[in-house]
Amino acid sequence: MDVLSIEQAGTCVDAAALGLLALGLAGVALKRLEVAIIFLALQGALLGVATGAAALAEGGWRGWAAFGIALAVKLVAIPLMLWFVLNRVAVRHEVESVVPLKLAVPLATGLVLFAYWVARPIASDPLGGQHGFDAPNALPAALSLLLLGLFTMATRRKALTQVIGLVTMENGIYLAAVAATGGLPIAVEFGIALDVLTGAALMALVTLEINRMFVTIDTDRLRSLRG
Repeated sequence: MDVLSIEQAGTCVDAAALGLLALGLAGVALKRLEVAIIFLALQGALLGVATGAAALAEGGWRGWAAFGIALAVKLVAIPLMLWFVLNRVAVRHEVESVVPLKLAVPLATGLVLFAYWVARPIASDPLGGQHGFDAPNALPAALSLLLLGLFTMATRRKALTQVIGLVTMENGIYLAAVAATGGLPIAVEFGIALDVLTGAALMALVTLEINRMFVTIDTDRLRSLRG
């Protein structure tokens, strides 16, 4: 017996999407790496809420397996990995930005408004037809996270912050997939989780190597390697 109806699950997914959007937008203004990692973990928790709502609506073991994988990777594994790296780099706190904060926040807000404008034609309908949830904010929030993650990667110099931007982008894709399919199949869920975990691990190793060579995690220092 399903614990939640499709309508109730859609409401939960929509609320989680708004929370993810708020975290992604607030992350643009963060100046400390510790807080940025905590915000990323909170994103994982909200994705867990969305996946859990889908599992409660579906009522099968596959939904709960997907829920467990989402929490294990996005709430636990990736934030702990980034925290491990943070404790071993020379610069831990201030996050340098190519774009001044006074300009970055309006630009990020503009990206969110653009995402809502682009997604307006389909945002009012249940994503994926009868298989998706009626969550009108899910697709705009997912597109916003994708753009905000890309914006973070383009405007921040610290390699660790760029990893956070990459994971934020993937969180947006994941949110859209959950809302559109009513819960990802377990094989797809496992594949996505393994892919993002591998990517984050490789970038974390690169961050440690940059820190070892240059005693900093500023990616601008990589220009000195040009022959």
